[in-house]
Amino acid sequence: EGLAAAQAEGKPMLLDFTGWACVNCRKMEEQVWSDAEVAAKLTEDVVLVSLYVDDRTALPEEEHRVEQYGGKDFRIKTIGNKWSYLQASRFNRNAQPFYVMIDHDGNHIGGSAGYDPDAELFLEFLDEGLAEFNR
Repeated sequence: EGLAAAQAEGKPMLLDFTGWACVNCRKMEEQVWSDAEVAAKLTEDVVLVSLYVDDRTALPEEEHRVEQYGGKDFRIKTIGNKWSYLQASRFNRNAQPFYVMIDHDGNHIGGSAGYDPDAELFLEFLDEGLAEFNR
C-alpha cells in the first residue's frame, strides 16, 4: 500500500521501523519530527510508512512461516514479526527507531537514520535520500 501511494504521488517512501513500546521512537517524534522543516518534508516530500515491530496482531494462518536469518529462525506469526524480520534481513538492523528511504522499485536510497534527537542530522538524512530519488 505504501509503495503504491508513493508511486501515485511521485514521492519516495520513508520506512519508519518503530514500536508501540519504543521510548526513543516517541522522543524522535516529539523532538525531531516536530521541527518545522522536518515536519514539512515528512508531509510534503515523502510517503511515511510506520512499521510497528511489536505489533501483536496475528497474521492470517496462511501467512505464518519460519524464515532463516543470521543463523536464527524467525517465526513470523504477527504483523510485528513480519516487520522485524524485514528490518533485520533487508537492512541488517534490529533497533528502533530506524529510518530508510525507498524508491519506486523498492530499492533503498540514501543512507539510514536511527535515534538521534538532532533535527539537523535528520534533515541531512532526508535530503540525501530525496536528492538520490530526484536524480
